Amino acid sequence: MVRRVWLPRRFRPGLALLLASSLGLAAASLAPRPTPQQKPSARGPSAEPAKPPAETLITPSGLRYGRVLLQGFYWESYRHGLVPGYGQRRWYTIVREQVPAIAAAGFDLVWLPPPSWAGERSAGYNPKHYFRLDNSYGTAQQHRALLVALLQAGIDPVADLVLNHRDGERGWADFSNPAWGPWAICASDEAFRQGEAHLAATPLQERGACEESVPYRAAGTLNYPAFRDIAHNDPRVRRDILRYLLLLRSYGYRGWRYDMAHGYGGRWIACYNAATQPTFSVGETDWGAQGEQRGWIWASAGAPPAPGRALAHLARASSAFDFGTYFQLRQAIPSRQPESLAGWGRGTGLVGDSTDGLPWRSRAVTFVENHDTGYRTDDDGQPQPGHQFDSFARGWQVEQAYAFLLTHPGLPSVYWKHYFDWGAQLQGRIRALIAARKAAGVHAGSHLQPLASAPGLYAARIDGSRGRLYLRLGGSDALWQPRQSGDNQARPLLRGQGWVVWLTPTEAAAPAQPLHRSALPVNAAAACQGF
Repeated sequence: MVRRVWLPRRFRPGLALLLASSLGLAAASLAPRPTPQQKPSARGPSAEPAKPPAETLITPSGLRYGRVLLQGFYWESYRHGLVPGYGQRRWYTIVREQVPAIAAAGFDLVWLPPPSWAGERSAGYNPKHYFRLDNSYGTAQQHRALLVALLQAGIDPVADLVLNHRDGERGWADFSNPAWGPWAICASDEAFRQGEAHLAATPLQERGACEESVPYRAAGTLNYPAFRDIAHNDPRVRRDILRYLLLLRSYGYRGWRYDMAHGYGGRWIACYNAATQPTFSVGETDWGAQGEQRGWIWASAGAPPAPGRALAHLARASSAFDFGTYFQLRQAIPSRQPESLAGWGRGTGLVGDSTDGLPWRSRAVTFVENHDTGYRTDDDGQPQPGHQFDSFARGWQVEQAYAFLLTHPGLPSVYWKHYFDWGAQLQGRIRALIAARKAAGVHAGSHLQPLASAPGLYAARIDGSRGRLYLRLGGSDALWQPRQSGDNQARPLLRGQGWVVWLTPTEAAAPAQPLHRSALPVNAAAACQGF
């Protein structure tokens, strides 16, 4: 049980009520009370609400991006309604029924699985028909109904875009909807060397001309042998990709997650984002290569900036998944060595990266688990090789991982299974941590200062726009509290299994960010077939 909760009076009642409901406390004990100094607003009841300060606005870019992402699926999600043992309801329906709970938790974005047709039973990472939006997760109508429900709840749907490669209709490269020829396949693809693909005789000038080198990746762009590598250099390919993205925008998607984005140049991300204006963009790039990740992020912002404009350039860039922080958490928490999370005094992964004096943390999407990590199974229900175990065990391990994730810089991503399937206690603590993050105004670019690292102990201060959060992993109150770092105003806010969060409100506190936004526009969907 979380033993103590404290909130300053000036925080919004909604945040107090959310913390109260998350922790099973009486709401009246947390709600702010009027004081004799409080006066009615001179604006009157019918006036428009005051515009929030710039750093709290929801924008597609910028260095102070204060939202929280929910990954709205896991590897086996496509089996629901299709495979014995997974029930009768399709996945899109399951998620739609949880939209009120997603909104109540304070999630701002939901990352959904690949949206296009990829076969009768597929997780979707082998796209066949771009312009067909029924798939193994549900019918086109169920798909659209989910997107509308999210938009009406003020939540941005994020599409998982598989643009690095493509699957044929029945063979290696018989593409349809849209119909492409060998000119759409990278000339280096194995299809031109394998006899069963029936493409070996294709003249070189009729093959796709691909970007085989990029300045940030010494090995060049990734060649993926399972499916055909797409030639983004070809304007016909880019035209159809843009048609596809605009179709998804009309259907209700507002953000993009780029799968295997190290398989083609980051400059094409800049092209696609400029044309479609997503409210959020993140790429899956090299898992263990932080330098290459920085290069990809930089390239995703477009042409190199003029002197003195590096920070503005970074603010336009796409985010990237912070695998460095994920791997460090996997090493530090199960081994009870949280002190390693301090790194060299700035943190670890992209969150702690200040190369060239830039806040790369502002472009980091942090996570504890996703569909490509931890436990997952093949169609026969047996664990896949290398996926026999979850990254963090239930109980104190996963709790401490989320205490770190949701208090620190970067944009945090919460895994569906952890929030909805791992029990009420973990769900309540994740909810409370999201509320604390938003109460303090912690955002992707927040300043992080590790304060203590000793065997079995990690402590840090995170500066938000409305207050400071302190996190301690391991240790005890006798070993470390914020007052030992000079802050006598901090009050304990949340306490779990081996972790504590404190909050200090700042004197110049800005209006608190809403837990989630009001309803978003719902466009008329373009026709899918033959778009």
